Amino acid sequence: MIDIIKGFRDEFTSRVLSSVKRISKFIGIALIPILYGVTCLIAFWNPTINLGKAPVAILNEDNTVWVYKNNDMEKLDFKIGVLTDYKYNSLDGYISKEQAISSAYDIEKGILYTNTGTIAASKEEVANHIFQFNVWDIIKSALNEKTDKNIKDEDYVFSSPELKEDMAFTNIRYISSEKEIEKQWKGKKYYVQAKIEKGFGEYLIQQVGTTFNKKNEAPKLPKSNINLWTTFERNFIFGYYLNSMMEMKSALIVSAIEDFLGENIPSFISNIVYKNFYKQLTYIPLNDEKVSVSQSFGTINNSEVIIKANEHYVISDSVNETNSETEDIKRVKSENTIFGDIREEITSKADAAQKTNGIFTNTIASLLDSDQLKTIAKILKIDLSNSKLMGYILLLNDNSHILNKYLYDVMHGIDPFEDSQKMWINLDHIDKLGLDPKVAKAITAFATIMNGSERFKFNFKTYLPKISSILNEKTGFNLRLIKSQEVFNSTLNPLNRNVTTVFEFNKNMDKLAVANGFANQISFLNTLSKKVIETIKHKTFDRFEIVNIEIAGLKNGIYGIGIGEFFIIIGLFVGTFMQTFIYDRARRTKKLKTGKWYVSKTLLMFVTGIVQATALTIALSLTGWIAIGSAAMLSVWLWLLFVDLIFVLTIQGLWFLFKDETISKVLVIIYLVINISSGWGTFPSFMQFEFFHKISFVAEFTYVLHGLGSIIYGVGENGFNSTDTLYIMQQAGILLIFAVFFVTLGLIGARNRNREIRFGSFLGKHVIDGMISLGLVKELAEFKSDRKFFKYNWNSMSDDIYIELAQEVRRLHPFEGQFEWYKKRQNDGVFPPNETDMDIIKRNDDVEV
Repeated sequence: MIDIIKGFRDEFTSRVLSSVKRISKFIGIALIPILYGVTCLIAFWNPTINLGKAPVAILNEDNTVWVYKNNDMEKLDFKIGVLTDYKYNSLDGYISKEQAISSAYDIEKGILYTNTGTIAASKEEVANHIFQFNVWDIIKSALNEKTDKNIKDEDYVFSSPELKEDMAFTNIRYISSEKEIEKQWKGKKYYVQAKIEKGFGEYLIQQVGTTFNKKNEAPKLPKSNINLWTTFERNFIFGYYLNSMMEMKSALIVSAIEDFLGENIPSFISNIVYKNFYKQLTYIPLNDEKVSVSQSFGTINNSEVIIKANEHYVISDSVNETNSETEDIKRVKSENTIFGDIREEITSKADAAQKTNGIFTNTIASLLDSDQLKTIAKILKIDLSNSKLMGYILLLNDNSHILNKYLYDVMHGIDPFEDSQKMWINLDHIDKLGLDPKVAKAITAFATIMNGSERFKFNFKTYLPKISSILNEKTGFNLRLIKSQEVFNSTLNPLNRNVTTVFEFNKNMDKLAVANGFANQISFLNTLSKKVIETIKHKTFDRFEIVNIEIAGLKNGIYGIGIGEFFIIIGLFVGTFMQTFIYDRARRTKKLKTGKWYVSKTLLMFVTGIVQATALTIALSLTGWIAIGSAAMLSVWLWLLFVDLIFVLTIQGLWFLFKDETISKVLVIIYLVINISSGWGTFPSFMQFEFFHKISFVAEFTYVLHGLGSIIYGVGENGFNSTDTLYIMQQAGILLIFAVFFVTLGLIGARNRNREIRFGSFLGKHVIDGMISLGLVKELAEFKSDRKFFKYNWNSMSDDIYIELAQEVRRLHPFEGQFEWYKKRQNDGVFPPNETDMDIIKRNDDVEV
């Protein structure tokens, strides 16, 4: 064991502790894992939140028009149209308001001519409801307000509000110049582009307006669109994320237009629903009436409440029977209560929905003949006579007593999952749902068995957990999350739990909303309205098909190809770097000037690189990469050959820079880490921390991957074309600048290494010391100069290698100065296992340790 420790001590002190240089190299090597691991960890910490930093352009070709808009959503009366003359020709949007009204409004007939047909309106209504309209103004209103309104839109960088959690577009440019639009559309500068075609605003308004206007005599306009475009070409991961452009579409473009067309519809509808809800639920007796305790709570002494004439009340339920004529005060009727007659003897019969006779069930029944339903169906182009929607409404109407009882439980503080009341299931209209006949038959048979047996008849306690589980699995909606809350407790009579004043009911409904995670009932209605309106709006806009989405490169948007770009470039770089472990920097031709010697070394590495790049391309062709096509694969091979040349010049330039090749190789590793962390291989650098974005400009991978991406997603989809060719040439040009820089470094390093081979040092003063020590008077006179600068005549010396002088210079000025304590130690010497080890020792060490 002692011998082992002694062996370890000798190795460690000689290879690590013997000099400052060796300690520095040890520390450098020890930091390599940190350099790679921690740098990349920080570089890719959380880049997705910066997705919105992508350059976005809104290209607007649309024209400005005059629009009339007058909404009465409560009556579903929505009037909108672009002003035209009497022959339905569009008016110039830049004429004055007075001119627009004069050209479009017929005073005698009281009608306004628009591209959605004529609209009956008074002159005052027209004056108050027309305005200039351009789609860009609407989209701009959905973006963050400009901080300086004096800056033209075309010169301003816009940003959007937060679209999703921690996600907003922060680099939006507006372009209106036809020449600039033609230049930038599907170009290389903007990663996400939205082009608004000419006539889009007029076409959109006509599509929406004619849905509501019965007098739509106006000729149909040619279709116009918003075209959204992005590409995998810039960066695969970026393209992969933006493949979900539907979210971006609704968030950035269409939502702004939707809000313009309907203003704040969800809040408006919430108020309408709120008012109508209380209007429907409120009961105002003409005479004093008697309300018994709620049916679920049985008879309780002193629980009856006399409700006063002309006061406002909300009543839960009542038995559906004729009022007794013998009573002095009549009892309230079932149809004036929310839930009607919810007794088991009613709900367990086949005609339960009709016999329940409460406000809730009667409202659902009246929905079938509702004008509002027909209007909504018209908006959505739904044929109610042959629609699944009508089937669902009919099925709901047939079984309204079940939902009625569920809501009764929730609003009485009863857990529906513990309710075992038996109820009839009605499937008379199941055929309207468009189910598979076998499935429909099986469901009907199951319901028939349940209905036919008191034991199996539907009850919440048995079947609600199963229904909730299915709903949760299919839609993510969990019925168990809905909390029950008593809303009929009242100061009128705390024992009653059936009747309350509207004021108290309103307060209690807020408590029900709070119990379920909402601020109040209006907040709940707003949330519900938003979801309903979003569904309707998107169905409407999807029907118009006004947004075209194109993601270039989607055909080759395969993970193995996209991320594969990064892997093969890393592989090529590392493969080139590994050549430095089999080749050396020795000079084997005696009379060879620095430049020619360096080029011969470059040629050696590049020929090896050609073999590496060609073998790599062949291997890629045997994988799924062949899907990009033969033209693209040929381009990939040529690009990899060019890239390998750049890598050879880069690595060789760094390799020759320092006498100690270990230091040079550490520099190569550092540059590799820079390229991996900042070279666009995973995420675009603008999605990373600012430091990595800045150093990405000095990372060769940035330009290599841009060119390779253009080949895969440009040439791979469109074949050879001038746009991609010019872009690839641009990236190649930038890489050639890197090549010139690293060749310059390499030549400087090669000059110094060549001088070290010939003279023992690249420092002239060291060479002079050697000449003086050896008494080389003639050579000293020839080498030394009296000039202030360029004191040494290196080029006047013979191309020979001065072996004796080189040895003397190295003796006088060793590259590695050892510590005095180490020099005094008695060492056993160095015994390498084979010549390879001796070669490595000689290449790296002046002094044998």
